[in-house]
Amino acid sequence: MKIAILTTNQAADDSRLVATARKKGHSANLLDLRQMSIALRPSVADIYYQNELITHHFDAIIPRLNVSYTDYGINLLQQFICSNTYVSESPEALRLGRDKLKCLQHLLSKGLPFPTTAIAYTPDFFNAIMQQLQLPLVVKLIESTEGTGVFLARTHKEVDNLCKTFSLAGVSYLIQEFIAEAAGHDVRAFVVGNRVVAAMQRDSQDDDFRANVSLGAHSSAVTLSADEQELVLKATQSIGVHVAGVDFVRSNRGPLLLEINVSPDFTGEQGIEAITLRDVAADIIDYTVQHAEAFYQGRSKY
Repeated sequence: MKIAILTTNQAADDSRLVATARKKGHSANLLDLRQMSIALRPSVADIYYQNELITHHFDAIIPRLNVSYTDYGINLLQQFICSNTYVSESPEALRLGRDKLKCLQHLLSKGLPFPTTAIAYTPDFFNAIMQQLQLPLVVKLIESTEGTGVFLARTHKEVDNLCKTFSLAGVSYLIQEFIAEAAGHDVRAFVVGNRVVAAMQRDSQDDDFRANVSLGAHSSAVTLSADEQELVLKATQSIGVHVAGVDFVRSNRGPLLLEINVSPDFTGEQGIEAITLRDVAADIIDYTVQHAEAFYQGRSKY
């Protein structure tokens, strides 16, 4: 099978997917979406890479979209879909995963637990909401990633200042309940299809309330309870994503979902493959091939 990894700058992870696919006997290539272009004509969906037509060159596309390139990457995915090529994730699921507020609204619609979260058009209208929440509060950009753009405000004045700063910058943000008993600790569960294939706990090594590996947190393998596994799978199913890293905290009132990462890292010294000794790349490739074969079964490929 000919597999393309739609990539931007997650070089280690995406190259590992290519190597794994080739080891399994498939053809695999990285496609840097910044070197791609598309042309739309009635009944024709042309796709170019480095100015070469590749519309029907690949059997399966695995999107690995960096946050900054989500919109353009989704446009490319839709073009592959228009050309009747199998795409492992839907544009709708990726867009939902990148919008933290809309993602939480989908979790809410399914009755899934998460920290109380609020948004307002201007900081002036957070007052009533803040009276219902205990300080400190988390203030985060809706498109924050790897802990960047996430702040802990210990006073109402700090909350107000952060909200006004984000508003002045013209970026979308939200405020969220701080789970004190879980400060500096969270769990990342890696989902492929309908299985949690690996899980690890991340622990901050200083007084940072964030537990992101990119910020120096230490990882260790962890076993999820049956309830936690069920919660994680319901979370990914709620937005329709197939490969994801689901982050949650273990609170005094049970597990609380934090976010769904739709292009999760899995390599590195503190990455989930190294920590759990699970071949996550193989899980992703096997899932993609299985579902691509089912996609083309009984139909002409193009």
